[in-house]
Amino acid sequence: MKNILGIIAMAVVALVMAASCGSSDRAAEVARKIQSGDTLTQSEYTTVIDYLGHFAEKAQPLQDQINNLPYGDAKAAELQQQLDELKTKNTYLDLFRSTLSRAPQAQIGADNVALVNKYAGYEWFSAPDWAIVITDPANAGVELETPASDTTGVVAGAVDELKVKSGI
Repeated sequence: MKNILGIIAMAVVALVMAASCGSSDRAAEVARKIQSGDTLTQSEYTTVIDYLGHFAEKAQPLQDQINNLPYGDAKAAELQQQLDELKTKNTYLDLFRSTLSRAPQAQIGADNVALVNKYAGYEWFSAPDWAIVITDPANAGVELETPASDTTGVVAGAVDELKVKSGI
């Protein structure tokens, strides 16, 4: 029984390693294509976006913790070091960010536009200008209604008029 569990554990580890190496190899292929000046396919744009998005998902919790600590705090310095190490491990960040920032929506495709919009709220994603940025996923679908005219010159009570579209 122990041998079977050991074999299963080794197989799972091998699959995980193969999957992570495969995505790394794919990113390297796309990076070479970008560097040679070739046009990317929509599938290759998906690789770029996934690479940047996965980095952003890993970096955001570290950044949130750093943001919640006082400036100069020792824990913040430790977290910043972890963030710097994460950036170092993701060697294609700058290349992929610049590539995505120059890519028009039509070229990357509708599915990839939706993927960009999914990651756009992350501080470390660097969304293109055309992305729809929702910084708090809990506020997706929230609409702020303001009066058509305001005689005082100040939009008063706008916070009170925050309504969630619920279909009711």
